[in-house]
Amino acid sequence: MTDSITPLKSIVRTFLHPFRGFVTWACQRGLLPFAARKVLPHRWAHEPFTIYGPDWKCNWRPTDFDAIGHMIFWSGLRVWERETVPVILDQLRKSSCFLDIGANCGIFSVFGCTVNPTLRVIAIEPVPKTFAALTGNIQANHFESRITAVNSALGESNGIVSFHEADDATMSSMATEGYYGQSGRVIQVNCRTLDSLVEELGVAPDFMKIDVEGFAHLVLGGAGQVLKKYRPRIVLEANPIDPYHLVSKILAEHGYQFQLLTSSGLQTKPSIIADPEFPNWLCTPAD
Repeated sequence: MTDSITPLKSIVRTFLHPFRGFVTWACQRGLLPFAARKVLPHRWAHEPFTIYGPDWKCNWRPTDFDAIGHMIFWSGLRVWERETVPVILDQLRKSSCFLDIGANCGIFSVFGCTVNPTLRVIAIEPVPKTFAALTGNIQANHFESRITAVNSALGESNGIVSFHEADDATMSSMATEGYYGQSGRVIQVNCRTLDSLVEELGVAPDFMKIDVEGFAHLVLGGAGQVLKKYRPRIVLEANPIDPYHLVSKILAEHGYQFQLLTSSGLQTKPSIIADPEFPNWLCTPAD
């Protein structure tokens, strides 16, 4: 019985495949439920597709490990990071130079250049296979002249560091034992200070996104001149196990204010304190 069903499934999937583009458009627009992924071929989300924003669109080349791309295929921007994406898009539209720190496969780098035709982006990603996916998405949207991809970690000094390449590609970090106990392997990667990288590239960042799984304090520890000279607005993540008090201390010393990104909007706080439901913060210079 199994042998007769398998060819039938293959025939059905082949027949349905021409409708794949319409399916992702309908899912992203909310015309089909997220649950559609349970009855349609899950491999559809592993093939190139179009991401649809409110009044824009871009190309996306997912990989087998691109969990963010897979989710967006089935639900667009209605589910993934729904408190954070609108805030970042708003910041990207009014920025001139964006530092995408922990760029992963490049989702915010591509979004930025799509919604802002004059934006310059520096996309920083240390894991080689994820970096390759990042450069593929830059090429798919013909943004090579506007996005500079840097295959490096960021920290408090320049050199080579041990880095945990997690099986879940969104969870790789400098926690060699695995962030939140993630499985994976330890590799050696190049590490730069943000100050040295910005000076080398000759850019003037006015917006940064930091998503480095608990090590934002090291990124900021190597960014004293950037914080002092350019005063970039920052969106960063703070989870309960992270040393978020160090992040808060560094930014407070540079005159930053803090707003928690929630489902009901931005909430001003005196300092960064990890919230179990909402991990992301908008940090802006007071002056």
